Amino acid sequence: MGPSGSAEGVVDAVSAHQAFYVPVGDGWLATPLTRGPWDGRFQHGGPPSALATGALARFGDDASAWFLARVTVELLRPVPLGRVELEVVPERLGRGVQRLEAVLSVDGRPVLAARGLRIRRERTAVPAVTMPAPWPDPDACGELVFSFFRDELAYHRAVALRTAHGVWGSTPIGVWGRPRVPLVAGRPDLPRERVLVLADAQSGMGVPLDPASWSFVNPDLTVYFERDPLDGWLGYDIRSTACSEGVGLAQSAIRDRAGLCARAAQSLFVAPRGA
Repeated sequence: MGPSGSAEGVVDAVSAHQAFYVPVGDGWLATPLTRGPWDGRFQHGGPPSALATGALARFGDDASAWFLARVTVELLRPVPLGRVELEVVPERLGRGVQRLEAVLSVDGRPVLAARGLRIRRERTAVPAVTMPAPWPDPDACGELVFSFFRDELAYHRAVALRTAHGVWGSTPIGVWGRPRVPLVAGRPDLPRERVLVLADAQSGMGVPLDPASWSFVNPDLTVYFERDPLDGWLGYDIRSTACSEGVGLAQSAIRDRAGLCARAAQSLFVAPRGA
């Protein structure tokens, strides 16, 4: 799939927006790079999911002592472009396991809730993990650009994607990806935030149906982390399905340069495009 518009114009437009979000007071202002594919008034699920995940990982003065093992995101309603606020509420703070909830709101109305499971870090000697089959280097893979976005300046311009195996339009497919811009202007990304920015797009990387005729919106996203991800390119080994009941499932094994690091799954609400 090729981009619409000139490559030079796209680079200039993306560069004009320094990040997915810009801090404003005690909240964040979404830039056009958060815009999703189905309706230009609303954000793609990746950036707000990443924003909530970062808040869960950073929570508390002893955040570095905890391993964020699982994040479950519930997309309660479409997240409009504009200013968002975030609150983290501890549900249970045990000595070995913590459960937290991060709630993203717009004008005081919750639009996204993310529940996180954190486990206290303890150094232990464990056997080496079997490495998955290697993928081609991202620089040697063909570029993938989503063609089904309605707006030229949107999320699809803010991520770099490369096809490692398979063909877009069917699954299984393997896709390398990385954000082109930070999540929040002026703040270093956490690797987990970068995983979430892209994980919500797995159903677009590995589409279950032709997006010209169908929409497949995910009301949720769950990511399990096997270990701390590395910075740089992330690989998504994706399998997506849809059935005649109007539902689907997108799932992926996620890797970095060192091997597998996480797994992700989304439920899909499947409908004819424009319905």
